[in-house]
Amino acid sequence: MVGLDPFIGYNLVIGTVVALELLYLLSLEASVTAYRRFVLVTVAGLVLAVIGGPIVELVAPQFVHWVHGVAALLVVFGLYDPVANDVRTTEWARVLLSEPSEIRRPAEWMTPMDDEILAALHSTDLVLTPAVVAFNTGFSRKEVNRRLIELADHGFVEKIERGKYRLTRRGEQYLRGQLQTPPSTDTDTGIWS
Repeated sequence: MVGLDPFIGYNLVIGTVVALELLYLLSLEASVTAYRRFVLVTVAGLVLAVIGGPIVELVAPQFVHWVHGVAALLVVFGLYDPVANDVRTTEWARVLLSEPSEIRRPAEWMTPMDDEILAALHSTDLVLTPAVVAFNTGFSRKEVNRRLIELADHGFVEKIERGKYRLTRRGEQYLRGQLQTPPSTDTDTGIWS
């Protein structure tokens, strides 16, 4: 075992503090991690990097690169889904933005169902029918159809052909919280304000 170099000691202390912070975060978000393994995989990679690295450097310095490599792989697999070839942006947004209304400002005409419909369209990035959206959100097809028409009237989704919709750029901006003033329609003129 190598003597405790000041740099290794510093790494060990900082790593311990960071690992404790990550574990505290997990304890606060227990319900999130119970259903989303990618959060656990990412945190495991971070803890392995910040704690495992300095410990292995003390005990067996020749393996420190292996530990950092495994930690990096865990973090990458937590942030990226190789099966779907997709970065987990939607999943991480749901974890980190557990209350989307904090960054989104829905217009007066919008309902909570609209957020779920827009999220379903965003997560697939496909053209969907009201029946498919209803199946994936748990609402009735009739309710979803009515809301899709309203969302299309306000430019959040567009009707591609009879009974098929996709998310518009305005809808994406709304989901990201980048839409400064959600459009509202003047009921007399039908013009967005």
